[in-house]
Amino acid sequence: MATKRRFAEIRDLILKCLGSQRKTVNQIASETKINWKTVDNHLIYLVGKGMAQVVFSSPYVKIFELTEMGREYLGHLKAEKKVSVG
Repeated sequence: MATKRRFAEIRDLILKCLGSQRKTVNQIASETKINWKTVDNHLIYLVGKGMAQVVFSSPYVKIFELTEMGREYLGHLKAEKKVSVG
């Protein structure tokens, strides 16, 4: 049985994915192999924490990007070598 990823791992993957450019929930879900609803729920948390922001929202699509705080956090992760960024 596969081990479940922890919230912190999922959020780090989402932030890493957003690091390169603006993306939709479905783009992030496809690239990270995380269910779209899980991505959406974690993005709500990340927006609340100020690490990501909604660039565009409609009933059919939401586009997100990193904030300066999110970029700083990614730099911190890279320094700890938890994820490869870039």
